[in-house]
Amino acid sequence: MRNIIFFIFLFFSCQRGEEKKIYNNIPSSLYLNHNDTVRYVGKEQCRMCHAEIYDSYIQTGMGKSLNHATKSHSALSNSQMIVIYDSIKNLSYKPFFKNDSLYIMEFRINNFDTTHKLIRKVDYKIGSGNHTNSHLFEINGYLHQMPYTFYTQDEIADLPPGYENGNNTRFSREIGLECMSCHNAYSNHVAESRNKYHDISLGIDCERCHGPGELHVKRKLAGEIIDTSKYIDYTIVNPKKLPLDLQFDICQRCHLQGTSILAENKTFESFRPGMKLNDIMDTYLPKYENDHTFIMASHVDRLKQSACFQSSDITCISCHNPHKSVKSLSTEYFDNKCMQCHDLCADNQKMDCASCHMPKSSSTDIMHVSITDHKIGVHSTNINQKGEFLGLFSINNPNPTNISKAKAYLKRFESFERNDIYLDSAYHFLSKSSNNFTSYIQYFYLKNDYESLINFVNENKIDEKWYTISDLAIAYSRMADAISIFNLYDQAEIFHLKAIDFMPFVLDYKIKYASFLFKNNKIRAAKSQYLEIIKLNPYIKEAHSSLGMVYILENNYKLAELTLQKAIALDPDYILAYENLVVLYQQMNDNINTKLSLYKILEIDPNHSAGQIIKNL
Repeated sequence: MRNIIFFIFLFFSCQRGEEKKIYNNIPSSLYLNHNDTVRYVGKEQCRMCHAEIYDSYIQTGMGKSLNHATKSHSALSNSQMIVIYDSIKNLSYKPFFKNDSLYIMEFRINNFDTTHKLIRKVDYKIGSGNHTNSHLFEINGYLHQMPYTFYTQDEIADLPPGYENGNNTRFSREIGLECMSCHNAYSNHVAESRNKYHDISLGIDCERCHGPGELHVKRKLAGEIIDTSKYIDYTIVNPKKLPLDLQFDICQRCHLQGTSILAENKTFESFRPGMKLNDIMDTYLPKYENDHTFIMASHVDRLKQSACFQSSDITCISCHNPHKSVKSLSTEYFDNKCMQCHDLCADNQKMDCASCHMPKSSSTDIMHVSITDHKIGVHSTNINQKGEFLGLFSINNPNPTNISKAKAYLKRFESFERNDIYLDSAYHFLSKSSNNFTSYIQYFYLKNDYESLINFVNENKIDEKWYTISDLAIAYSRMADAISIFNLYDQAEIFHLKAIDFMPFVLDYKIKYASFLFKNNKIRAAKSQYLEIIKLNPYIKEAHSSLGMVYILENNYKLAELTLQKAIALDPDYILAYENLVVLYQQMNDNINTKLSLYKILEIDPNHSAGQIIKNL
């Protein structure tokens, strides 16, 4: 009898292996919606034929990922509207509703007097509400995060992740394509910008997992019906019919958080379901000895460490139904998933396997949040001290290229942790790679080695076809910065203009160019740039402050004062604007306001040289 059971097990194992092999032989190029001419149509189009699935899906965390910040969509509507206080910046934040619109007020109180107040309308809430609601505002298509997050599990309000410990960037954090491409449906992003959008979709939609639906909708409306119980409909991707590795790639596109490095000429929206993710990007995580911590969206990394994953064909959809909210599913539902492989519950007793083998825990990157650890196993309560840094490892690609690894270390240094070991590692892999011009520029720039940067530019020629417009723009902007230091102004201007030409809606490049013009006494041209920046985004304090100096040079003191006060209204601690006010009031022989501005500078920075200036007045 045992031999018969063993034979049956072998038969089914072979059958499953054969099925997997057949699927792996299906080229992804057969999917017609991989063609870049096929457009995204939005989840409402899908509802025409799939209403039941649609109605269920929009109740999931993905379906609720982003929406207008109205009472019906905001977790704050049923909260106590808690005021939070940043003790380092001495700024407070209060949310409030006006009719159906949400606003956040930033204010400062000194000696019972409100010395600063700034109110911004919240355009979007981001986050499903299962863990958080954060808040975004939009101006002329430019999207930024706001300094207020509601952590829903414990109903705690606090600064957003990354804003703590003196890093509160207030209203200036850009929401670029890397962020939006996982937190929302495919966006109508302005390619020549970092954070400007033609329009914003509402929530992660069907096409994130099924691919763009235009062709599928057209053919169904034309009456072309395929029996999907027998055949594959290649106008749309059904993840269940993909080989297991490509199924997994759909999920790990966003449920694998880390340092993501794009392949040549790819963007964060190049991936389509059914493609191999490592053809588009590699995602790296730092690894340490004895490290058992994990970050919020590290589901894939943790699952890959599980024996269940390593010894079976389990994927995310083995346990999860993406069309149904986890909150709507019972403990028994997930226990039954476990019982398909583990015969532990013959008497049908409720086990709640996940409570022990996938316990909830806090993540290292987001405070006030408890998430399910997707490393399935026997978990120890012992806390081991994190050991030696082992390196950055690509979780979705076992064999990344040297240039990919170099870029990972450079990005890790620039975006997360200024540790010289990352730059040393980057240089090691850069020396082994090709098509590395923009990365060498980044390396020398981050090392503040401008002389080597210039020598490299003089000795090497950039072949622009190998790089994205964003890579080229930032490289040229950095080259302009470095060359300006050595007074090579003509060449610096060429590089500034190239950066703007590639990415005309990145305001940082325009600000740098305008400052370059101002320093070189091209005041009229600088003024034109500052006015254009303010037209694109009137919340850029640097443009207002610098424009104020232009008006001083034009002897237009009234407009100069008004413009500088706008900069200070945007940032009450903006020392440069106060310094420009000092220049203005000295020009006007206004000693009282000169001293008041100097005292304000000292209030912000007691070590500022303003103290010596006051003594000399």
